[in-house]
Amino acid sequence: MRVSNERADPTIGLTIRTRPGSRTWSALEYACHVRDVFLIQRERVYLTLVEDCPSLAPMYREERASLARYAAEEPNDVGRELKMAAELLARAFEGLDQTQWQRRCIYNFPEARERTVLWLGRHAVHEGEHHLRDVDAALRSAAATSRSALAAQDLRAHPTL
Repeated sequence: MRVSNERADPTIGLTIRTRPGSRTWSALEYACHVRDVFLIQRERVYLTLVEDCPSLAPMYREERASLARYAAEEPNDVGRELKMAAELLARAFEGLDQTQWQRRCIYNFPEARERTVLWLGRHAVHEGEHHLRDVDAALRSAAATSRSALAAQDLRAHPTL
């Protein structure tokens, strides 16, 4: 998630950190979440390849966002880390044979259910795609809020406009 500021937008730092709503993460928080999902899914793949039908621990996503202070992370660092996490996850799946793709685990979210390594891979891709849309929506909402705030500020500074 390399943040480009070609137009020298003074609100870009605020925009990527702004939560569109009280129960919706900012674009930066979603990017951090995807990075962590990829890293955790990678570990889950390896655990499932080594153990017989392990029960996978939850990632505690809401608690993790707060405890890891997602909102305070540096966007360019998160971008590099997200790229690295995606590459590491891809490597975990490279070269798996049919038996390995069918290895089973207990995935505990939203309810405990037996899943395969193939499902873990599909789910990781789904999470990445799903949260990319969340990032886009959060950025659009925050940018609109920033533009409205700047317009209101301009009106106060220039009441004759």
